[in-house]
Order: sequence, then structure tokens, then C-alpha cells
Amino acid sequence: MKFRLPYSKNRRYLTGMDWTIQTLDRLVHSVTGRHYTFQVVLDLHGPFDFNRFKSSMEQFVQEFPELGGYAARDWTLAPYWKMPRSGDQIRVKVDLVQAAENQIASLLEQGVNDPLPETSPHLVFRVYRISKDRHRVAAQFDHQLFDAPGAEAFLDLFHHWSTGQDCQTRFAKLARTEPAHLSNWMRKFEAGKQLIRRLRGMTETALMILPRPVALKGRSLRFRVLEFDEQETASIVERADREAGFLMFMPYALASALQAVHPAFVRAKATGRDYLVSVSVDLRTPATAAAHLFFNHLSFLLFRIPTSQIGDRHQMLDSLRTQMYEQVKSGFPQALYESSMLMRILPTRLLGRLMLKPLRGEFASLGFTCVGKGYGATQFMEASVANLIHMPLVPVPPGLGLFVNQYGKKMNVILSYVDGLLTDEEARVVLEEARRLL
Repeated sequence: MKFRLPYSKNRRYLTGMDWTIQTLDRLVHSVTGRHYTFQVVLDLHGPFDFNRFKSSMEQFVQEFPELGGYAARDWTLAPYWKMPRSGDQIRVKVDLVQAAENQIASLLEQGVNDPLPETSPHLVFRVYRISKDRHRVAAQFDHQLFDAPGAEAFLDLFHHWSTGQDCQTRFAKLARTEPAHLSNWMRKFEAGKQLIRRLRGMTETALMILPRPVALKGRSLRFRVLEFDEQETASIVERADREAGFLMFMPYALASALQAVHPAFVRAKATGRDYLVSVSVDLRTPATAAAHLFFNHLSFLLFRIPTSQIGDRHQMLDSLRTQMYEQVKSGFPQALYESSMLMRILPTRLLGRLMLKPLRGEFASLGFTCVGKGYGATQFMEASVANLIHMPLVPVPPGLGLFVNQYGKKMNVILSYVDGLLTDEEARVVLEEARRLL
């Protein structure tokens, strides 16, 4: 007979990965003074009615009590998302800012670094009006409640709702509860053993780490964005298929990212022998994507690349492909997701120290993510969407990340780094190299 602790069927329990994100939020806050958020930016062309957008969003969020919730524990110590009382108003902050074109980059950077207000704890919108027909809508999401695909899905659902389409079927599909996962203990322990074996193999040599500023409290995260048009994107995808193989874009992009950042590590006299890169992966399937709008349905792949391979692109691509194949075949992302369920018993403060221990106080040399196409519409509030860009706050450590996202037939590369880790010139060179290598 399987041992299963009782739990409430009406609650949305947090998974191990949700608790991991809660821990990262605490770590990021303790180091930098800000919470773990990210921003999705819509570049809009054409007339945009701010007042209608504000009132529509204020009405739309009332459909989601999750936006007014917070993490708590029940009597079994299983964490869950405590919803607001029935009838409580969900508040969302929606601001309008007048901005010149040459101010946009710094304003967007400032926005994602701003703390989420207590009265709107999980979601903030800032609309930057450049002219009558040019706007940037920046949606800042709390990572405790959203991952990147979920954020795009939220905006996509709002678009359909705001155009008068009947979204009740889509609302009905949303998973509003989650079991406590207080069973199948042997499976979770076996998954934990697989994780430990892989981590043990990655701690044999020192990692390449960029020296971080001594004082990190209050330092902002900096961003650089590289936008590719449709023709440039098509050429990149074609080269990726040719050099790395069909459906091997992620290893191709990761190889380019490592080669782009390597000179900065060399100039900083980083002494490690290997790069370790964590790559987040979306665990949703086409069949489950509609249900999993909220919370974190992700896991990670871990790639280890010796510095001796950085100059040999063919060898590096072969290694990355092999590592990805082995991890997918062994079910490593699922094992990581499953084993993380065991860690929910620990307070986030203790879990944070435990997470940093295997790699001598580090998570990775840098973070890397390829975000797929989640927002499918070509309009937002009747304005044309020229582009959609993700601006994630990379955790510290490592304080450095390269991210790729796609919208339609366009691609963007975003460099995120803690202020002082790179100079402005070094950041510019990294993106120049990324453009050349992609």
C-alpha cells in the first residue's frame, strides 16, 4: 500500500520547482534588495487607447484570484498558494509614462528593476507613450506566479478577451488546484539520486565565474537588447540547421553565447577550467499548455563545456548536442522537477544555502534560455505588435545571462547582467560578437 498524506483537494499546492523559485526570490532579494521578477515588452505601432487598456486590465484580473495570493503552509508543511477571500478586489497597477525614443532603453531597464508595490504584488503594467502612434507596453511579472511562457499566455488570453471573444472555455481549462505531491516517495528519492550523480560530475573542476562587485545591495540589473528582423532571423535559423542539425537551435545559440562572452571572462582573468550553463526548459506539452497559465512549469538542463573547446565551434556543438541528448534520454529535467518536491520541507533560507553548496557557492557561469513563441496575436488593444521582448532579472549568482526569445518571425537576444559585472564597452562587444556568431 502506498503511503500518502492527506491534503486539501481545493488548494493549489506549490511544486518543488515553485518552491525553488521562491528560494531564488529570497536569494535575489537578500543579495540585491529586489525580488525575482521579469518584464515582457510589447513594441506597438498605431493608436493605443491607454484609458481603455487600464480599465480592461483592471476588469480582466478579477478573473484570477491567484493574483492576490501568497505562499503559505498547511499542517503537513506542504506549501500552497493562499487565495484571497471571496469577493476581495484584485488590484493591478497600470501607469502611463511620457517618453522620448532615446529614453526608452533606460526607462525599460529602470522599470524591471523597480520593486513591485505591495498593493499590486504580482503584476505591474507601464505604458510608455513615445508618440500618438508609438507605445511600449511593459508588463512586469512576479516569477513566483509566472514563468516566461505563462506570462506570454496571460497576455495572449487578455488580447482575446479584450477583443470581445468568448474566453470562458479557456478560463474553464485553467488548472486552479494542484495536488500536494505527498506520495510516490521512492520515485522522488530515485530522482534525487540521479540529480546528485550529475551534480557530482560537474564539481570536479573549478568553474569559470566573472568576478562580481563586492557590494551588490541596491545594484541594478543592466540590459542590452539585440533585435533581428525577419530576414536576419531566417538566416540564423538556416545556419543553425546547417551547422547544428534540424531542431538543434538551442545548442547552436548556446555555443554562440559562450563564444560571445568568453573574451570578457578572459579579460577578467577568470581562472576556472569549465563553463557550467543552466538552461531552463518548459515542461508543458501542447495538451497541457492551456491549463498551466500560472506558476512555474519548468526544469533545467545543465551543460558543462571546458574552456579548451571554446575555440573549436564544431567540437563544442558536438558536445552540447550529446549532452542534451543524454539528459533528455535519461529524463534528467523530469528527475530534477520530481526530486525538487522533497526540498519543500525546508525553509527558503536554508534551501538557498543548500542549493549553493554543491558548486561552491555558485549556480552556474551564466544563465541561458530560449523562449518559444507564446503570444501569437499580431495586435494588442488594436495596435500592431512590431516586436515582443523579454527582459529577465538574472539571479545573483551568477549575475549574468543571455536569453533568446522569438516573436512571429523575429528573434531577440537579451544580455542581462548585474551593474559592475561588465563595463558598457564589454557589454556592447558581447552583443556584437553574438550578432556575428549567430
